[in-house]
This record gives sequence, structure tokens and C-alpha cells, in this order.
Amino acid sequence: MTPATLSPDPTACEAATAMRTAVETFVASEVLPQVTDWDAADILPESALARLGEIGVPGALVPADYGGLGLSVSDLVPIWRTLAHGWISLTGAVNTTHLGTALLLRYGTQAQREEWLPRIASGEVWSSFSITEPGAGSDLKRLSTRVEAVDGGLLVNGEKRWIAGGLSFPLAFMLATGAGAARPSCVLLPAVGRPSPSWSVELLDKLGYRGVESAAWRFQDHYAPGAEILGGITHAGSGVRQMIDVLGIGRVNVACRALGIIDRALAAAVAESTGRTIGQGVLGDHTHAQMRLGELRARQLTVEALVCSAASAVDARAENAGDLATAAKVFASDSAVWAVDVASRLAASRSYTAEAELARLRRDAPQTQIGEGANDALLLAVGRGVLRTQRGARGR
Repeated sequence: MTPATLSPDPTACEAATAMRTAVETFVASEVLPQVTDWDAADILPESALARLGEIGVPGALVPADYGGLGLSVSDLVPIWRTLAHGWISLTGAVNTTHLGTALLLRYGTQAQREEWLPRIASGEVWSSFSITEPGAGSDLKRLSTRVEAVDGGLLVNGEKRWIAGGLSFPLAFMLATGAGAARPSCVLLPAVGRPSPSWSVELLDKLGYRGVESAAWRFQDHYAPGAEILGGITHAGSGVRQMIDVLGIGRVNVACRALGIIDRALAAAVAESTGRTIGQGVLGDHTHAQMRLGELRARQLTVEALVCSAASAVDARAENAGDLATAAKVFASDSAVWAVDVASRLAASRSYTAEAELARLRRDAPQTQIGEGANDALLLAVGRGVLRTQRGARGR
């Protein structure tokens, strides 16, 4: 099935261009001068998040009817990529709010949209996105978090893990199973009463991807006022389908983090090749350095094309959008790890000091192989899909 061609909205195009310019200025003037210190201290300052809110990045997907800009995933690709030039943690921090926006737009009730979308558009509300549990990563059949309807909210029991913004974001979209239900629902969970004895929060220390809060939650008979099923009770049990449906957006976001890392690795390799004296010339005079730069540039262009293709498919809700977003995420993330290694070999020991950008990229790049689904798990799912398609074709 070929998706219909979408005519670009001139107003949205202007808004996307203005946002990208503002993000470029923010990264150059505020992020790059401080990112080494932020990374070492494992902080993403409130001022940085506030500035992103002022620019409109977290609410970029919210339609104009709710006070947003109504941008597309394709519009956001260069913005996510530019944020990653400063720090992939910035690209990751806005991702879960974009996923929450998509969930509300596709599956929320009108009341839920009216309650949350204007506040997301204004930058007041950022949201978390919670699927993973200690005993259930990609295996969603092992989810154990339970919710039960009570007066004005839900009673929650269970554990969740790897929640971005899990300490400070005001809203969460969480996968949990209702009492007596066979399948989980997507729960809208306001952050009322967090942390507390009944809702404990543990911040997880990480090797890379620092600054972003990555939290573990434990619920023990926690009463969550205002919590409700996304889309209302008629959509109970639909949570897996709903949350997986929007993960194409998240996988394009992760691919943009990886692409930003490739951009920075290439820039470091160029700087090393043109600035490092070797004999009577520079490193870039030698064919092995020229070959490495050629490989990096070719990979950069390939990843860029794949990411843009995936974003267009996600915007069009095309049949192959899931596979394309997965392919972009897997290929971009593996390429990011490879690119940092190539650039680091050219830089040698200068890539290994604590304050070196390549040292930080070396720690950050593997996160893109894990975020929004570990690459091996995603490849298994795609491979099984290929086999199902082949078996179906044989049966016809």
C-alpha cells in the first residue's frame, strides 16, 4: 500500500524552521559550553528543560486546536538531530512527551485531550512513558503491575523500571492490567502523591545517557487520584496495541539521537584529520584517514535517508511504518557505535580523556541500541514477521 502524498502546511513549515533555528542557538550557546559539566554531574538543569518548553519542543506535535504547532515527525527529525549534537539526553527528554501526545491524539477521549494537550503545548506538562518492569522488558506477557478502579482514581500495585522523567514529569502513560482483565491497559497516571510510602521512586545510575532521570517505581496499594484508562473504560485491555502503535515515533527519535552522534563523530574525525600534524603534513593527507572519512560520510548519508523515509512513513501511518522505524533505529544505532569507534581510532589517546567529546559519545552511543526496544529483540520481531508473511504467501 502506497501512502497518500501529504501536502506540507506552509505555516507548520515556517514554525518548524523557526524552532530548528532556536534549537541550534540553544545548543550552541547554552548546551555545548556546559554539557561536559552536566554529564559529569548527571544533571539536566531545570533551566534547560524550561528553555525547550519556551521554544515549544515538547508540545510540537500538539495540534493548533489545542494550542500547539501541529508539527509532524518529519518536521521534528532535524530538531531531534540538532538537540543530539549537544547531548542525546535532550533528544531523549522530549521523546516521552511526544509519545504521550500521540497516545492522546490517537486514543484519548475528548475530555482527556482537553485536559492534557493544552498543558503539554504550553510546556507546563511533560510526560513519562512506562512499559518496562524488572521481570518484563520486551516480553509483555510477563507484566505484573495491576490497577483497580476506586472512587475518583485507581489503586496501583507493582513495579516499573527505566521511566524517563520518573521523578519530576507531572504525567505518565503506564501499561498495567486491570482487576480481572486478561490484557493490560494504558493508564493515564498523574504524579499526585509521588514519591510517598505507597509510591517509591529510585533514580537509576547510568554509564551514559546521563542527565535524564531514569527511575524505578514501586507501588504498594497506592491510591492514584485522577488516574484513568486512556480512551475510557471501553478501551480497557487495549494498552499494548496503543503503546506499541506510537513507538514508531520513539524509534525515529532514537534514530535521530544516533544520527546526531554520527554527525559529531564525523566532525571530530575531520578536526583530527585537519588539525593533527603528521610528518610534514597532517593526518588527513594519508589515505587511511581519507578512507575512514569517506566511510563515515557514506554511513551518515545512508542513515539520514533511512531516518527521513521512516519519519515520512510514520506520519502517513503507512503499513510498513513499523518496520521502517525499526530498521532506522537499529541501523542508525549500530552505525553510531561504529562511527564513534572509527573517529576514536583516528584521535587515539585524545579520545579517551574524561572531558573529551568522543569519550562521552562512546558511553552514549550504546544507549541508542537499547532505547525503545533492544536491537536484537526488534530484529527477532522483524524476522518472525518475514517468516509469517512467507508462510502466508505459501498458503494462498
